[in-house]
Amino acid sequence: MKSKPNTVRLDAWDIRILSEVQADGRISKSELARRVHLSASACSERLRILEAAGIIEGYYARLSPTLTGGVIFVMVEVVLNRHRLEDQRHFETAIQEIPEILDCWAIGGRIDYLMRVAAPSMAAYQDLMEGLLQAGLGIDQYYSLVVTKPVKSNSAIPLVA
Repeated sequence: MKSKPNTVRLDAWDIRILSEVQADGRISKSELARRVHLSASACSERLRILEAAGIIEGYYARLSPTLTGGVIFVMVEVVLNRHRLEDQRHFETAIQEIPEILDCWAIGGRIDYLMRVAAPSMAAYQDLMEGLLQAGLGIDQYYSLVVTKPVKSNSAIPLVA
């Protein structure tokens, strides 16, 4: 069973390891150890602890949208009809199963959720949204913000020792 991330105290070695792994998830353990100036066994053990604690949630490849058949990205602001906990849970559970919804954040303010959606076309995006409205997820309103070009796309979290 994974422990909670806040149960592990990060030191300067851990920060170096996390920074390197964020920059290159495919780095070999021996190269990682060399870059952070630790023995391979010590580095591997720290990496194992960071993974077990849930601090490292996984390793991913960032794909080029233009080279994978083309895709549009839409940021979607969602407002729910009601704001009961059960309504929020219903919405949050349902969207977990929709692969086109890449990210979803519950946020404060005039909207309830902000989603990042990928679709092969505007027509496909519109079909997706109409399906969400018909699915009884409690969506009152949604606002679409079409991404016209990426300016900065970096999934790395800035870390400070």
